[in-house]
Amino acid sequence: MAITTIEAEGVHEWHARPNCSLTPFARRVLIGGVIFISLIVSGGFLLAGAWLVLPFAGLELAALFIALRILDRRDQSSETVRLEGNRLSIVSHLPGNHIHQDFTVGWARLSLEADNGPDPLICIRSHGRCCRVGHLMTPEQRSQFYADLSSRLRS
Repeated sequence: MAITTIEAEGVHEWHARPNCSLTPFARRVLIGGVIFISLIVSGGFLLAGAWLVLPFAGLELAALFIALRILDRRDQSSETVRLEGNRLSIVSHLPGNHIHQDFTVGWARLSLEADNGPDPLICIRSHGRCCRVGHLMTPEQRSQFYADLSSRLRS
């Protein structure tokens, strides 16, 4: 996963997003090429009398389309943690879950908590609210981010 750190005057921002190996244009070219080749091959089989190849090629293309749509949706994900003055802001855009929460730095407490898996997520708590971040980070990035954020919150 890609994590970007921005440091300006009094502002520290961490932005995590998934790595995208294919741009949207490259994805469209890929699916168009696969559809073109698949239709040529299945059309050849259709002309040879093996008509049953065409529906299976259609199912295969539908499965590829669904997989690429799922990847598209995942690539839109992002998590941003912004520390500015006395305010800690979390903006999380995950599939089916959009969160925007603000915390006061003096009251915010960090902890590592397991969330349905072996690798713990970073939990930020304050006044009965809890926000989990680190979904888009590797365990190493998460522990480095945890150490960096906790040291900045203490100072």
